[in-house]
Amino acid sequence: MKKYLKQIAAALASGEKGQALILVLVFVLLGSLTILPTLAHMSTTLKTGVTYENKTSELYTADAGIENGLWRIKYDMLGPTYEVYDYSTVWTFETDAVNNRTAEVSIQNVWIPSNVTLSSLGLTAEQTKNMVNSEKLVVTGTSGAIPGNPYHIKVEFKPDTGDNLTVKSVGVWLPQDFTYTPNSCELEQVDLFEPCRPDAVSVSEVPGGEAVVWSYNPPYPALTSFPNYVSENGTVTSTIAFSYSPPAAAPNKLPLAVAWVTTDGVSGVPVAWDTDARFYEINSASGKTQIQTYSSKSQLRKLGDAISGDYVAIGNSLLADDNHDNFRETWHTPSSFNLNSIPANADVAYAFLYWSGWRNDAAKQNVYSDSCSDFDDWVRSHEDESQTRYPTGDISPRSGTWDKTTNMYSYVDEEVTDGDSTYLLHGTSSGYALFSFPAFSVPQGSAIQDLTVYLVARDDPSGTNKMQPAIRAGGTNYLTTSVSTEVPGSYGTISYSYTVNPRTGNPWTADEINGIGSDALQGIGVRSADANPQIRLTQVYAVVNYCQSRWSISSDKFREQGVASAAAAQRTLTLENSLDLHTYAPTTLELTWYQNTSGTLESDDALYFALSNDGGTTWSNNIEAMRDDHATSSAYWYALPDEYLTSNFKIRYYSSLDDPSEFVYVDNIAVVYMAADTAITFKIGSDQVYFDGSVPASGASPLYAGRSYTMFDTMNGVPEGYSYACVKDVSALVKKYPEVLGEEHHTGNALYTVDGVAADRYKSGTTLSNFAYSGWSLIVIYTCPETAGHYIYIRDDNFAFHPGTGGDLDFDEDPTYPGGMITNFIVPNPIKDKFGVVTETVAAKLTCFVVEGDNFGTSSMVVTGEQSGESITLWNPSSPSPDVINGKSYPGTFNEGVDIDTFEIKWDDGILMPKDKKLYVDMYSNADAWNLVYFILSVRSETVTGGTENYVITGIQIE
Repeated sequence: MKKYLKQIAAALASGEKGQALILVLVFVLLGSLTILPTLAHMSTTLKTGVTYENKTSELYTADAGIENGLWRIKYDMLGPTYEVYDYSTVWTFETDAVNNRTAEVSIQNVWIPSNVTLSSLGLTAEQTKNMVNSEKLVVTGTSGAIPGNPYHIKVEFKPDTGDNLTVKSVGVWLPQDFTYTPNSCELEQVDLFEPCRPDAVSVSEVPGGEAVVWSYNPPYPALTSFPNYVSENGTVTSTIAFSYSPPAAAPNKLPLAVAWVTTDGVSGVPVAWDTDARFYEINSASGKTQIQTYSSKSQLRKLGDAISGDYVAIGNSLLADDNHDNFRETWHTPSSFNLNSIPANADVAYAFLYWSGWRNDAAKQNVYSDSCSDFDDWVRSHEDESQTRYPTGDISPRSGTWDKTTNMYSYVDEEVTDGDSTYLLHGTSSGYALFSFPAFSVPQGSAIQDLTVYLVARDDPSGTNKMQPAIRAGGTNYLTTSVSTEVPGSYGTISYSYTVNPRTGNPWTADEINGIGSDALQGIGVRSADANPQIRLTQVYAVVNYCQSRWSISSDKFREQGVASAAAAQRTLTLENSLDLHTYAPTTLELTWYQNTSGTLESDDALYFALSNDGGTTWSNNIEAMRDDHATSSAYWYALPDEYLTSNFKIRYYSSLDDPSEFVYVDNIAVVYMAADTAITFKIGSDQVYFDGSVPASGASPLYAGRSYTMFDTMNGVPEGYSYACVKDVSALVKKYPEVLGEEHHTGNALYTVDGVAADRYKSGTTLSNFAYSGWSLIVIYTCPETAGHYIYIRDDNFAFHPGTGGDLDFDEDPTYPGGMITNFIVPNPIKDKFGVVTETVAAKLTCFVVEGDNFGTSSMVVTGEQSGESITLWNPSSPSPDVINGKSYPGTFNEGVDIDTFEIKWDDGILMPKDKKLYVDMYSNADAWNLVYFILSVRSETVTGGTENYVITGIQIE
């Protein structure tokens, strides 16, 4: 056509006249031939364009619905009716208009374990929730932080009495493109005769990946037979490892897998699975276009008192050592800190204010004290009372007969029939049968309950005859009582108990019973109350009942002596009268005494005490005061728990010494009241607004502590004053003030000021004390989009003192570990990018608030991982090792005198491992004494959603 048009144009351009009209007519003709098809094509194109535009709009809207579903999953915005353990309900939502269209979105929880369902177990969503929340059986899984390392399935079980958990199967779901390495599981590698070797191993393709199940036939193996079994503190644990292959295109990717077990033997937990990893089916529809996809969510389960968010810890010293002579002599009051580091898009969630100070001995008040110079306030007893009898023989075949001529008994033989030489000799006093005998052998220090005379007699031949026992002690005459007992017609036992020495009227002593001293027991006798007695005796004996209490007074202090039998050594010393403590504030009373030992004590030799709040009807468990050989005297103190602040408080002691040469000494027992300064002034903002309770105050009105703690301080074992710490929940204040009109976020950034904290500088008179200090700290916990899934654990109930004499601070008072443990948290899997590569370098952040640290000592902090067993010494730029607790804080520029130190524990340190629930903290100090107020552990566990998998689009049709 183009060639043809060119030819026409060339001809017309040859100069021939009158040809223009022809050319125009040709073009008109050609146009008429093409215009109608062109118009028809344009109509079809417009219709098709509208269809594509509509479908594109539907597709974009439906895809926006998927994004809306992912957002709801990540930020827990699934509505008030959503239940995480409901796998049958579908939750529906409608998006806002996108491209003038809306999308209908539905989300459903996806059940992962492939060989069991909740419905087959008869479990409802509510029952499942209760089962999981009980944490009786917990299953977790982790691939760790290092690509190529095995995957570990951890099973933890807390058995009740009678529980015998057996395992029916162990399973794991691996996401798409991850494959199980055959025969790599520890279950398959054990000896053929091991009961935990599976009867079957199945690997199958399931939606979104593959499932591996190790299953057993009856009888099912017990959890105790599984690999790496550990039993500790009431929890039994087994950890099972296996290998896997990552996707070829992403060799460093780590799987978000789900492990599970099915059980038998414990009906309450037939199944358990890793609830940290969850999967969802999301459907989105707009018009005729539908999109279906699956997504995962990894979010650390929230344990105990965890708080979501991130935190800052600030504070300052109120009393500082400005001249660097190791004595804090200069007040810095009021004390302020300007906080400005919280992100601008954050909001305050919680805030806690702490303050602490030292008081000298003059501030102590004795509620009760005993110098231990006598037993007037105490009762000595023994759980196993003893008896000593004389003579030791039983009934003789001969009977003793009353001789009317001599007024004496004849033929009373207590031992054997071997002639008259063994007969008990009679006295000559008229009307008496007198029996002398060798001394008893009652142990020294025993408490005598009574001496009882027993007569086995009968009236012979018949008649009414009466008898009276008699005692001879410290003289030649027998002492009788006016009480007469009628003699039975046939042989029977007559007894009379002497609870006191009739010579003195006082309780018997062991020496007196043993025939020693001026009032010693010499013999027993029987007197007839009748003028013409007709009585036969076949036995006369005496029994001493005594408690083998070894508590005695030695040099004006109580001494407990050991005995040959450890079982018989549980002798108690009990406060006789109750103390009324009900008017005292919690955590302000300390039980204290001096204690030391003598002799060579072993690890099973200990001194214990127990407490009662009901006058001795019930007692606490025994509390250990000391163990093994403590050769030098030392002070002991124990904070009385709140439940013992009653009007019927008692204390008792007992020891377990098993050698008569061993002694425990207790001296100067006291209950001491140590008042904490629970009222201070607190201000927020540059305008210096005071607060009283949760509202602004007109002036310097006090803010009162919610909790307070006190404890003794010592210097080389000698008490030197006491310390206190207080805490107040100031969340309501910090969340509101200072008031800023129109603010979108209340971050908590502000100027904070504390004043009015009472403390002492002087030991006595004008002598400055090394212990003097005063300081405060504020924790602000905030939330913002970046802090989702970060969990904060505050440990502020272990106010503890380190005397600076070496060793690690046992701040949790757990005897199983010499240092302390931070517990009730769980370490997450490391944060990964969309390719499964670990991007987070910090595993956890740890902050401690320590007061009275000095820069001349050696104070270190070492943390050890629960699973790794590896240790690292913590430090920061302000507190380098080996003197971490040095009166300087990090980060921040505080006055000298407090340590508010933050440390980072990194994944590369090799300390923390996913699913750790303990962190061992050894706080060592040599030559520097200080007090621990709180720990904060922040586990950096970001909520991670895994994007979309199996993205399927349906319903697109071109009309």
